[in-house]
Amino acid sequence: MATEQSAWYVNFFGEDYLNIYRHTLTAERTEKEVAFAERKLALDAGARVLDLCCGPGRHSVLLAKHGYKVTGLDLSQSYLDLARRTASDSKVELDTVSADMREIPFNDYFDAAINMYSSFGYLESEIEDLKVLESISRSLRRGGRLLLDMLNREWAVTNYIQNDWHAETDGTLYVEHRALDLASSRMRVRFVIVAPNGGRHDSMGHDIRLYTLTEMTRLLERVGFTGIEALGGFDGEAYGIETRRMILCARKSA
Repeated sequence: MATEQSAWYVNFFGEDYLNIYRHTLTAERTEKEVAFAERKLALDAGARVLDLCCGPGRHSVLLAKHGYKVTGLDLSQSYLDLARRTASDSKVELDTVSADMREIPFNDYFDAAINMYSSFGYLESEIEDLKVLESISRSLRRGGRLLLDMLNREWAVTNYIQNDWHAETDGTLYVEHRALDLASSRMRVRFVIVAPNGGRHDSMGHDIRLYTLTEMTRLLERVGFTGIEALGGFDGEAYGIETRRMILCARKSA
């Protein structure tokens, strides 16, 4: 197992991550995702919501604006600082917790939990990922709801492109190399970042286990979730091989 110092999920989430994905994480996208979460989780006014792996708080702050009691949990203190500043600027209350997602420091507390933008599957083994689901289940009240937003493994396999790139408006070039290991079902992504002046640096990128719907159903049921529903996107479309997302909604057993 990777040490805390060497694990990609400790070292990648900084400016590189924010810059690489900035063009996709628009305000319009966030509003659509939050509206979807509110509908699928059937949130009551003032509900306690956990945003697990909240990053700089793009979902947390908007949920807080809508009147929910939101706790953003992330391993990155710098991202939590950004989330708190955004919440302060927006004049809303946001609780933040710096913790490992396997060790959520709440029991029977939240009415709902969200885990967005492929933030599940980071860890080194299925056993460690299962600990995350166990931790989520413990943190939820009986009947509490969970929404997991994941990359659809079936889509990733059928649409696999090894090399890709995009350029930002300032001229920075982001070159992406993907390695899909079907034996381990992991997608390893590395980046080369080329500045407008020609300077470059390598970014360690990310390494994510891609789960099938069958596997996720088994894991969720194992930790006490029922009523598992799979959707293919934030328009509520049915899940299938052709959908880029696999969004799972489930309820903790009463």
